[in-house]
Amino acid sequence: MRTEEIRLSFQGLRVRFRVFTPDAQATRRVLMVSSPLADADAWTELAGMLAANGCLCVAAELPGYGASACGAGVFQDNDTRAQILWGILDEVERRRGEKQCVWHLIGHGSAAAAIMMMTLYQADSVKSRVLISPVFDRFMPYPLQLLLETPVGKKLIDLWFRKKILDRRGFAILVRRVYGGRVSKARMEALRRSICRRGMPDTLARLMREGYRLPENAYQSKGPLMLIWGTNDRIFGGQLPARVKKRLPDAETHMLRAAHMSMETDADILNDYLRGWFLFSEGQEKWPVKKPAASQKKR
Repeated sequence: MRTEEIRLSFQGLRVRFRVFTPDAQATRRVLMVSSPLADADAWTELAGMLAANGCLCVAAELPGYGASACGAGVFQDNDTRAQILWGILDEVERRRGEKQCVWHLIGHGSAAAAIMMMTLYQADSVKSRVLISPVFDRFMPYPLQLLLETPVGKKLIDLWFRKKILDRRGFAILVRRVYGGRVSKARMEALRRSICRRGMPDTLARLMREGYRLPENAYQSKGPLMLIWGTNDRIFGGQLPARVKKRLPDAETHMLRAAHMSMETDADILNDYLRGWFLFSEGQEKWPVKKPAASQKKR
């Protein structure tokens, strides 16, 4: 497997992504999109497993996060996100000398909304969608959301940022909740470096205003769709939200005994699911394929 890190600029907006190329000829193409406050490195283990099975994998970061530029000027709406992500895939295809390809799209957290918008733009280029712990709605009640859009709300975001991100102890507690257990010191520091940057509070404020707006027709896109949720998710709860199930009633749904970052903490389990899912969505096998062989780990 060969890996490379690429940075592109879209009208002055810099974004980073990683490409994992299998040693043999690529038999399918997979896009993996990290949620805010995560990075492309979260997919490294899973991408390696998929590449060993012939998948060309692209792990992309949303604008403003990971190693991508952050600040008040970084767009957070899903319309712009979707166009940038298609631009990344266009660049990957151009570098490989390929014509327009068909992709399996995987989104984590609120990046799931960007995946839904991508399907609206180029449905013919989408083979299937996989949404891991999808978050489509704001975390807080509507009145509080309005408060966050005022100068007072900006101060509240700055206060949260100081207590939960800049403060090392607060950040360690937050990360352990997200990951469902202990995280290596090296990984903790890598995450902290990507988040503790000037302009990040402004990016988060804009995320609250723009990042959870998704048109209703985005939920009506057809094609194979799988939802994966962690029963040990200490951030959003251990059950798939009822509103998600109502909006996407035809989706294949699976619950894992995992925390919010299952693509990083339980890559082996996800790899087993995805191998069968790819075969099903490509019409090679019926669903359900045999259950994943890897045993679920307690966390």
